[in-house]
Amino acid sequence: MQDAAQRGAVSDDPVEAVRESWFLTMLQRGEFLNWLSETFEAVLEIGGRLGKARGTLPRPEPSRQALPRWLATTFDAGWSVALVALAAMSLWQLYEFVSGDIDLHEILHVLLLGFFTAARVFFWIIIASFVWVPIGVLIGLRPRLAQMVQPIVQILAAFPANLLFPMAVILITRYSADPEIWLSPLMILGTQWYILFNVIGGMSTMPAELQFAAQNFGATGFLWWRRVALPYVLPAYVTGAVTASGGSWNASIVSEIVRWGDTTLSASGIGAYIARATDAGDMPRLILGVGVLCVFVTALNRLLWRRLYGWAEERVRLG
Repeated sequence: MQDAAQRGAVSDDPVEAVRESWFLTMLQRGEFLNWLSETFEAVLEIGGRLGKARGTLPRPEPSRQALPRWLATTFDAGWSVALVALAAMSLWQLYEFVSGDIDLHEILHVLLLGFFTAARVFFWIIIASFVWVPIGVLIGLRPRLAQMVQPIVQILAAFPANLLFPMAVILITRYSADPEIWLSPLMILGTQWYILFNVIGGMSTMPAELQFAAQNFGATGFLWWRRVALPYVLPAYVTGAVTASGGSWNASIVSEIVRWGDTTLSASGIGAYIARATDAGDMPRLILGVGVLCVFVTALNRLLWRRLYGWAEERVRLG
């Protein structure tokens, strides 16, 4: 595995094979795109010459001194307060709209449904991570294999997972399984591939020098995974996990309540609540459900994923 990693990583070694993108190669070989690119460059060149002749090119502005620290801090604090006030006002407007038809008890119940869906999303993101992160690392260390696998992963990510929902309904009904449990995997069917795709892409950029250093220090086996592979691929993994998480929240609307023929299976969650409100044409409850879903997704992105991504970048910064 170490030898494959050293051959596949990015390095200044002139004998090392250079990675190629099949999609970029296809575009470069297209005559129409080449003609379009050359025409666009010619137009820009003519425009640049005319601008110089007429003296209309913008002059570089003089360098400005950085704002004082206290002024920048005050501006950031004011901007944060304005955003919080805007969010509070939006939530109040949402409450005013739905309070005429929905009582406080149902609003609290919808918030609880949001926590149910959040638990499902996090559980299956963790399961998908345990499965696809090691596979993505091993594929990313092999450039030729990565070039073959990445297009397949992209196709799988674009495949409509809801085409498999009828099979899930048939299996759950046949074996009398609990929909609260077995409808949950449907949320991750179409989004798990983002984790694999990003891990492969992130691991493909590992410098060969880092692999050589790990080998010289005797970092093999579990130590190599813990000290080299996982820390390096962490930012790419977080990017894939954020994408998969957002897709799973959206997929909950169609996966927490599934119909096939005369059979309807449902699980408790914000997705099922939104689906029922949509079917009934109940606008207040639909807006309430969508609003609660947006609050959960935004809060998780700001409080969890954004901080985790910053920590991951800081941890694996090279140089």
